[in-house]
Amino acid sequence: MDFQHRAESPFSIGNISKLNGTKPLYPTRCVHTISQEDENSVLSLAASRQYLFSGSQSSKIHVWDLQTFTLVATLEGHRGSVLGLSISKDQKWLFSCSGDGTIRVWDTGTLKCTYSIVSCHDVGDIFSIVYSEKSNTLFFGSQNTSIQWYSFDDPQTRGSTTGVPVLPITPRNSQKLKFFEGPGMLECEITDNFDEDVIKCVVREKNVHLNAHDGYVYCLLYSTEVPNIDGEVIISGSGDGDVKIWIIIDGTLKYLQTLVGNSDKGVLSLALSEDGYLFCGVQGGDVQIWDLETYQMIRSVMAHSDDVLAVALKGPGLVSASADGTTKIWSQGFEFRESLDEHSGAVLALTTTGNYLITGSSDHSIKFWDLPSTVSSQEPFRRNSIVKETPSNDTFLYVLEKWVAMRTVGGNPKYMEECRRGARFLKNVLQQLGAVSRMIPGECGRNPLVYGKFTGKTSPDPSKKTPTVLIYGHYDVISAEDEKQEWNSDPFKLTGKNGYLYGRGTSDNKGPILSCIFAVNELLNEGLLDVNVIFLIEGEEESGSVGFFEGVNKHKELFADVDMILLSNSYWLGEDVPCLTYGLRGVIHASVTVSNPRADMHSGVEGGAISEPLIDLIHVLGKIVDNDKKILIPGFYDNVRPVTDTEERLYDPIIKWMQTSKESQSSTRAQHSYLASPTLSGAPKRSEKDNNTSLTKEPLALDAEKLKYDLMARWRYPTFTVHKIDVSINNPTIIPRSATAIVSMRVVPDQSIAEICEQFKNHVRNAFEDNVSENNISIDIQSASEYWLGNPQSEYFKAVENAIEEEWNVKPLYIREGGSIPAVRWLEKFCNAPAVHLPMGQASDQAHLHNERIRLRNIHAGRRIVKRLLQTLPVLADREKY
Repeated sequence: MDFQHRAESPFSIGNISKLNGTKPLYPTRCVHTISQEDENSVLSLAASRQYLFSGSQSSKIHVWDLQTFTLVATLEGHRGSVLGLSISKDQKWLFSCSGDGTIRVWDTGTLKCTYSIVSCHDVGDIFSIVYSEKSNTLFFGSQNTSIQWYSFDDPQTRGSTTGVPVLPITPRNSQKLKFFEGPGMLECEITDNFDEDVIKCVVREKNVHLNAHDGYVYCLLYSTEVPNIDGEVIISGSGDGDVKIWIIIDGTLKYLQTLVGNSDKGVLSLALSEDGYLFCGVQGGDVQIWDLETYQMIRSVMAHSDDVLAVALKGPGLVSASADGTTKIWSQGFEFRESLDEHSGAVLALTTTGNYLITGSSDHSIKFWDLPSTVSSQEPFRRNSIVKETPSNDTFLYVLEKWVAMRTVGGNPKYMEECRRGARFLKNVLQQLGAVSRMIPGECGRNPLVYGKFTGKTSPDPSKKTPTVLIYGHYDVISAEDEKQEWNSDPFKLTGKNGYLYGRGTSDNKGPILSCIFAVNELLNEGLLDVNVIFLIEGEEESGSVGFFEGVNKHKELFADVDMILLSNSYWLGEDVPCLTYGLRGVIHASVTVSNPRADMHSGVEGGAISEPLIDLIHVLGKIVDNDKKILIPGFYDNVRPVTDTEERLYDPIIKWMQTSKESQSSTRAQHSYLASPTLSGAPKRSEKDNNTSLTKEPLALDAEKLKYDLMARWRYPTFTVHKIDVSINNPTIIPRSATAIVSMRVVPDQSIAEICEQFKNHVRNAFEDNVSENNISIDIQSASEYWLGNPQSEYFKAVENAIEEEWNVKPLYIREGGSIPAVRWLEKFCNAPAVHLPMGQASDQAHLHNERIRLRNIHAGRRIVKRLLQTLPVLADREKY
């Protein structure tokens, strides 16, 4: 298929391997080639420990010894091409399906046919076949769009002919096959001696699902490890472009879900990874990748230039085979690694056994490939990976180490698969530690949410309900490419040093999340969990919580009757005194663009004759904030909540600590670095006498009112910030035709986001009109999130305060944060419950910066604080509801 005519995919596209010229250090080698004696295409492959079975276009099945690569036997019986082969888990049975509309079951010990199975309908070609050992049932997909099954518990299996369905008379039966003798049975001549001892069976009407798809059923997959589904599952792919998921219940198929694809791209092959990714080879050359946790297509990779006829998992990666004659190897992150192109025809079949990858082709040959061993960088968190006898602290570090190693960088398509692996890892951690857990789909193409619920003991008093706490956090992290080599250790390798754990996400937010999870697990194991605890962990917090609200709202039934919301996503004011956060500013992100329809121009030619967009933009921005940092937007401050005496008293302990603590004057955290330099806000001006000398310095005995003003300016008053300006072309001699400023406004109680946005747009337009310019201006409000203000006097805050004081032997400082967490206020409204923010990290944690870290003592203390809090909530829940 010509790439020029391919439809654009709405999903992220993988590499086109033709563009990747990098050769692997240890390339895959073809170690042996064998050719089928009948010189027909190799349509299907299956391998046991001893044999390779190859299905031929000639209707024969060839049996090859895997030690000597020699032909052992030829299995005959089919009268059409052998389109599919499958082996039972115990490797005692080989199943084959054919273009003759029949299925045969072969004993792999004797290499003889034991059963021949046909449908009670004219099915046409049978393309695919799978066997369930647990149900002792064979499932097959066919040309007539049906999925059918035969149970080997049927009396026919033992030779009974009672009540056997009548076979349809079709053109296929003109081959004069004789299945049964007796009244009502179709009688035909037996012309082949090899069928004399074969037991003939017919699929019963009740075991037929007609019109399972709107196209041929090309492929089936059987699994018992599909995420969030207990029991046996059949997955079917069809020429209609869809994939359907079915569950096996009481010997029958029950429809569960459709993964809607593209009707122009029929699904030809399927493979399922251990971590729940479904790979679909489709017509036209793409490999579609679905996450079965969320039923979302997360990528469509332009893998080949023609139909993808087979896909298989080998090691940590994927192998795809195509009618274009190539077999391609992909990494665990779905990146192209290598192309094998020694076949001279279409590659029609794939299988794996031991160290070999085996391919079959229309060139009549079978090739054995030796893939170099590779070690996966990600180890799935399997159910048996936590040793219960291991001390919980060691288990905690083990889990955190594995999680930090997953580069769950948000907002970057390059790390989308890593983020999903990190989410799935967390889901499995929650499950193993006692929670019911699942993943909730986010916005299309964005990271999923992870949900987990620990169920507490039911009160013996039926009039008392069990309280429910929702713990919110995020698993996405800020990028840490370390291009400037500022990290002292690998940012994605947990490193312990001098009592601290270093690594991206240790403080923001993986460490605190796991601390909370392990706290709940300990209470559960101790029989002291008297509350229900819901974990809601998102993967887009660093990108504005894209898709969070929609995802939660679609699953509102999971969040019923929440009494309290707890989060731990910030830091202490310093190093030595714990804090309790009760307020966050909201934020509005926007862009302002000044442009004209002309092309970029040379400043030496057009300079001075035209209105320059960048200059116009600078003029507009200069009219938003004055020299005293006051925002000039009319009405901007009108609804800012006045400072009350109660609020002002909360600053007194902070000021006292700042004035008396030496540590407070040496903080290294960027957000609070003004503590070390209290002149950043309202900095002293240069002396008139010495205008060219350094700034005058204030004494270390800090002024209380000034410190209080500085804190309020950063925590509880609104701001306007210009983050950057982009131009259409960055060249020192060119006048750019457009210039865009990326800005934000931090909003506080009781400002209305809608009103602030409208006031901002009106002010910008008015400022631009004053320029009398022929350029155009546009304003885009990109995202917005509300402020959050808790009630420090509530019983929930007091309960957290008491738990902190009991752990650290000091009352926490009540602080606010200048930053924003979009989900907090929304969750309060959604759950009708109050939020409390418990910081675990210190000011020097370096969140978002190089050498991010968290102190081990703080992590363990945080776990104990959460345990104490949860043990006090049953009493509080009876007295207070938000």
